[in-house]
Order: sequence, then structure tokens, then C-alpha cells
Amino acid sequence: MKNNLILVVEDDIVSCELFRELFEKENIKPFLIVNDGEKAIEICKSDKDVQLVLMDYKLPGIDGCEALREIRKIRKNLPVVVQTACVFNGDKDLYLSCGFDDYLSKPIIANELISIIKKYCRYNLN
Repeated sequence: MKNNLILVVEDDIVSCELFRELFEKENIKPFLIVNDGEKAIEICKSDKDVQLVLMDYKLPGIDGCEALREIRKIRKNLPVVVQTACVFNGDKDLYLSCGFDDYLSKPIIANELISIIKKYCRYNLN
């Protein structure tokens, strides 16, 4: 059985710590946090255990939408969920039209994160 590696792509240190705390509290592992889209693409190419990507939309270098396009070229069916603080009217539709599978708004709420993980990964979470 594959490991359910969750890849978080996030450049904000506070958000990284929040993800780390939530994952540890819920005993969600393994997980990996990287800070840019280029690293995310490389990891998705090299590590087939990645089962879910939680990607910030605004990243240094290439943005989340461009990183998603590159990931789709190599892992067509890998679930990629945008997580962003940009929650203006129409933003969710924009993200989903880019090809993201789902949407999480920041600040991340534990129950919403758990719901997304349950939807796309094989974790036994309460």
C-alpha cells in the first residue's frame, strides 16, 4: 500500500507552522512542506507516494496555477487543492477553472482541512 504523503506548497512561515501543528495534532503523516512551485513540481515527478497537494496560489517564482499545469503533465489524476487567503467574489471559480480539484480558504480551519484530506486520501481520521 502506498504511503499517503501530503505535499503542502506554502511560502508563508506562519501558514507552514499552522499546517505542521494541525497535521501533528491529528497524527497526519507523512507530510512535506515546500515553499515554491518549482520544488512542488520536482517532488511530484520524483515521489509517487504524493497523494494530495495543498498549494498556495500566490508563490514566489511560478504561481500555483502554473505549477498545477506542470504537475498535471506528469500526474494527471493527482488531487491538487488550492489554499489561499484571496477569497473575493469569483476567486473560487477562477481557481477551479485553473484545474484545481478543490479549494481551502485561509486561515485554514482544522475541520475543513480534515474534510479535504478524507475526501482525497486514505486516512482514518475522526
